[in-house]
Amino acid sequence: MRRGYGGSGGSYAEGHSCCELRTYLAAAKDGADDLRAAIAAMRTRNDITTQGMIAVGVSSGGLASIALTLDPPPGLAAVISFAGGLARANRQPQDARSASDEAGLIEAFRTLGAGSRTPMLWVYTANDSYFRPDLAHRLLAAFTAAGGRARLIDAPAFGSDGHELFSAGIAMWPPMVDEFLHQQNLATRDLLPPPALPPLPAPPRLTDKGRAAFVDYLTAGPHKAFAASPSGAFGYWSGTRSAETAKDQALSGCRANAPDCRIYAIDNALAGTQATDNR
Repeated sequence: MRRGYGGSGGSYAEGHSCCELRTYLAAAKDGADDLRAAIAAMRTRNDITTQGMIAVGVSSGGLASIALTLDPPPGLAAVISFAGGLARANRQPQDARSASDEAGLIEAFRTLGAGSRTPMLWVYTANDSYFRPDLAHRLLAAFTAAGGRARLIDAPAFGSDGHELFSAGIAMWPPMVDEFLHQQNLATRDLLPPPALPPLPAPPRLTDKGRAAFVDYLTAGPHKAFAASPSGAFGYWSGTRSAETAKDQALSGCRANAPDCRIYAIDNALAGTQATDNR
């Protein structure tokens, strides 16, 4: 976890002015320092081991995970970076990246490669709006030429923007990761069984699509909410900072198809039966 993400306070480490070599490296170092602080906090817990750690990052988190290996914390075994890199803080995906921006990023990866020896897997898609395949390969070439250890997977196009592969394409990337973990002797011999789904009945009158969506809802993490109407319309949202946000989003999606939607479930309990979240 890093500053400004999830429930963490503070401002984004990648808020540096862009895009000279020194600012790329400064943002990468700040992100890595945040990861290092999170790891130090985990070491104080008796229910967690930091031996055999794998740093997994997406976009700027991928860059931070790579930078973490310049001074790897004890126990760090590997890094997996999805669409790793950094763009201008105010950049929109459709905006063109300037040649000087790309040159600075490539040189930053070259510098990181000179100090990194941790094995890595990088995954970039064919339609990543921030990091084109040719740019990804130039980053790899600079990194490995300087001594870094990384393997790059050219994943096929995903959705409208492959930059979202990690968060939205979980059915697509696990085989890529599994192969890497086996190569590094980090995979378990036997897969653990999936966790049992919460024992919640589906709302009545859902279509097949709605029932499938409810199963997806049950597998999602908190905070989440599922809304439904007597006519079978539905909407759900997950992965938010609060249940209230999830409820608002779920109702909005359901009410696009029916005016009489109500919240059916919040997190893993039926609406009105869940425990109060006082965090």
